[in-house]
Amino acid sequence: MLESVPPLVETVIYGYFLLVAAIGCYLYGRFWVSARSRNRDELADETPGLES
Repeated sequence: MLESVPPLVETVIYGYFLLVAAIGCYLYGRFWVSARSRNRDELADETPGLES
C-alpha cells in the first residue's frame, strides 16, 4: 500500500497539474482564435461582397 503524502505536497502536485492544464488551454485557445481569424481573412479575400 502507498503511504499518504503530507497535505502540502498533495496541494503542490495538484497545483502543478492545474497550472499545466491552464497553460495548455490558453495555448489551445490562442491557436484556435488565430486559425479562425486566418480562415475568415482568406474567406473574405475569396468571396466578393462578404465583410465582417
